[in-house]
Amino acid sequence: MTQDIEPSGSLLAALDRGESLPSRWYTDPAITEREITHVFRKNWNYIGPLSQLTMLGDYITGYAGGVPVVVVRNERGLAGFVNVCRHRRHEVMKGRGNAKVMQCGYHAWTYDLAGGLKRVPRSASEPGFDLSDFPLLPIRAETLGPFVFVHLDHEAPSVQACYGPILDIIAGSGVLLDRLVPHSREEWRSHANWKTMLENYLECYHCAVAHPGFNAAIDVRPDAYKLTAHGLFSSQTGQVRAAALQGKSKVALYDVAGDVAQSQYHFLWPNMTININPGFPNLSVDVWNPDGPNATRGISEQYFGPGVSEEFAQSLIAFNKQVAKEDDDLTDSVQRGLLGGFPDRGRFLTSSEHLVVHFQKMIVKAVAQ
Repeated sequence: MTQDIEPSGSLLAALDRGESLPSRWYTDPAITEREITHVFRKNWNYIGPLSQLTMLGDYITGYAGGVPVVVVRNERGLAGFVNVCRHRRHEVMKGRGNAKVMQCGYHAWTYDLAGGLKRVPRSASEPGFDLSDFPLLPIRAETLGPFVFVHLDHEAPSVQACYGPILDIIAGSGVLLDRLVPHSREEWRSHANWKTMLENYLECYHCAVAHPGFNAAIDVRPDAYKLTAHGLFSSQTGQVRAAALQGKSKVALYDVAGDVAQSQYHFLWPNMTININPGFPNLSVDVWNPDGPNATRGISEQYFGPGVSEEFAQSLIAFNKQVAKEDDDLTDSVQRGLLGGFPDRGRFLTSSEHLVVHFQKMIVKAVAQ
C-alpha cells in the first residue's frame, strides 16, 4: 500500500540540511503519477524545433504529461491542440510532416488546421449531431527562440516569462540560435527514474571522476565551472581547457578549437536540457519523461551552425554519446540503490550540488501539496 506523502515543510527543512528526498520518491508509482499531474501537466513542455513549422500545414506531435498534443502551422500562425479525436479518442496525427487537414486514421473524422471538425462519415443520418460541437481541444503553443513549447493551462505565465533570460545567456556562448540547422533526432530509454537522471545532469561534482573525456575538454574545477539557479531554469558554464585547444589532451577528443569557447548546460523546468559544447557552433536538446518510476524515455536532438562539417558533427555526437553512456551507468546504479531502500536518504554537498537541491525543492513544492 502506498504511504502518505510526508508534509512539504519537513521535506523542505531536510533539503535545507543537505538531506535528499526519501528513496520512495524515486520508486513509488503513486509519486510518479502525482508528478505527471502536478509537474508535467502544469508546466511548459518542449515539443520541437520551430524550423519544422514554417510552411502552412507543417505539424509536429508529442506529449505533455502523457497527453498527446499536436502543433500545426495554420493561416493564423502556430496552433496547439490535444491530439485526440473527439470520437473514440484515437490519436489524430502521427509523427511530423505536412498536411492539408488533420484526419483521424480510425474512422476518418476530419479536422481543419484550425481544429474545427469538418467531416464525419455517416453523420448525416445521426439525429442532432452538429460538427461544430466537437472541435479538437485547443492548448497553448508558444516559441522561445527556435524552440516550440506547449502548455495545457491557458492561464499560465508565458514561456517567455518563464525562461526568457536564457536566450541572452546562450548568446554569450557565441552560438546564434536563429542560424542553427537541425541535424538528427533520436529516441532513447534508460533504466532510472527521470529525477535520478536530471539530478545527475545538474551537478558536475562527478565529472572529474566519471567523465575522462569531458574532464579533458572542459575545466570542471569548482572555481572555474559555474552553476547558477535562475528560478525556473538553471545554468552551468565552463571554459575549454587550454591543453585541449593545443591538442595536448591525454584523452582523444573531437576538435574543440572552434568559435565556441564556453560550454553551457541549461535545465528548463521540468524536463528539458540544452547543451552547448566547445568547438564549432553546436547545440543539443534532451527531453526526459517518466516511464513509470524506474525508467525514463526521452528524445535527443542535435543542431549545428551552417557550414559545420559532417566530420565534426559525427565526432561531437560520438563524444556526447560517450558521456551519456557514462551517465547512464551511474544513474542505473543509483536507481538500483534507491530500489534497495537503504539508506533511505542521501547527504548532499550543498556547495557543489545546490542545483540538485533547488530541483528537489521544486519537486516537493509541486507534488507535496
